[in-house]
Amino acid sequence: MDKIENRREDEFRVRTLLPRFFKALFKTGIVYLLFVVFSAFIAPFQGLYNYQVVLTGFFALYVVFIFILELTRGTIFHYIFSIANSLIVIFYLTGILNTGKINFTIEQFNIMVDIRFFLAIFVLGSILGLAKSMLSLLNWLNEREEQWLKTRLNSL
Repeated sequence: MDKIENRREDEFRVRTLLPRFFKALFKTGIVYLLFVVFSAFIAPFQGLYNYQVVLTGFFALYVVFIFILELTRGTIFHYIFSIANSLIVIFYLTGILNTGKINFTIEQFNIMVDIRFFLAIFVLGSILGLAKSMLSLLNWLNEREEQWLKTRLNSL
């Protein structure tokens, strides 16, 4: 009986994991294509080359989190990685863009762009995402506990 149940559990895991894997691969592919288009847009501005390295690192990290979050959807790890994603976005953006001003040169012109407003919006959005992830984690834990209690009470 145990062998049959284990085989069914393995088949269930494969049936649920493969679609998740391909969905995660599809989503990361779309985000990567958007990044390639964005990189092609920034490429003519040679003064932004220093920031392109920072953006490449940020997008690579973000793509990895998209893949992991989609793969772990419906588990406790999804919420843990979602919280980690929000924290990393907050610290990465505030650490790299601490002043909120970007200086770059196009031909003979020095240009300074003040992005403090956009930085504040991104950080605020990440803080809201962090709060949403934490509340979703608490809700998920509560639902699991209720489900466990119902099965225990029904068995009495």
